Amino acid sequence: MAYFDNSFVSSRATLRQRMARLFETPFDRRYRQRTAQVEALRALSDADLAARGIARDDILFHVFTSKL
Repeated sequence: MAYFDNSFVSSRATLRQRMARLFETPFDRRYRQRTAQVEALRALSDADLAARGIARDDILFHVFTSKL
């Protein structure tokens, strides 16, 4: 019997993702970077955020007012 692991996530980009990156505009790139930054900050604990001087409620404000 075969074993299938549902938790496996491939890190390879699909053809569709590669094509989208090929035609990506500067606005799309900035959107993707900000989205990744928001996700990374939301994944941190409250203690880690406090060490960076950011309140959980101010994550979006911090991301959108900081220069990329």
